[in-house]
Amino acid sequence: MKRAHPFAGVVWFFAKFAVIVAVLLMGWWTIQPWYVGGIGKAAGVLIVYVGGESLDGSAVEVDESGVLNTRTSLVYLQSDRRYPINVSFLIANLPTYIALVLATTGLGWKRRARALAIGGGVLVAGHVIFLAVMFTFARQVQSAPEVPTAFGMFLMTLPFLLWIVLAYWEKVVELFESVDASGKKPEAPAP
Repeated sequence: MKRAHPFAGVVWFFAKFAVIVAVLLMGWWTIQPWYVGGIGKAAGVLIVYVGGESLDGSAVEVDESGVLNTRTSLVYLQSDRRYPINVSFLIANLPTYIALVLATTGLGWKRRARALAIGGGVLVAGHVIFLAVMFTFARQVQSAPEVPTAFGMFLMTLPFLLWIVLAYWEKVVELFESVDASGKKPEAPAP
């Protein structure tokens, strides 16, 4: 019997991930204006009630030069002024995360559903908080643009961290547990 190549599982995972993420992103960009409107309203509540700012409303604008709504912006309206925020690439981490979880083999349906619900919730909350903080502290952000850039980079890598924690936590823990030469865990020392 011929043995499978040691990287066959990794190659299969990447192939599944590439197909799933392509399909999800096309669907995501189709519904993106509605999602942006929803998180814009949720962030607006935080801006008004937590940040103490006044808002006249929000709007979603789609630049037609972008393919499949890839240039979607959220615009906050305040005192007859418009504050556009291009959010398309920031929020694209949600379908990426979903694709990572769906492409992972060996997850039962309960664990997969739990990972999707918890990770998806964390990412959506991250989007809302990012928008609320960026609008509320816009003046401070202009003097220190590296802070929102760092937070944005964190949000872009968050799907991978969530995926590792929610899909592989037991395996990660096993890697770091001490095992003696006989393969047994050493007993804890007496206090």
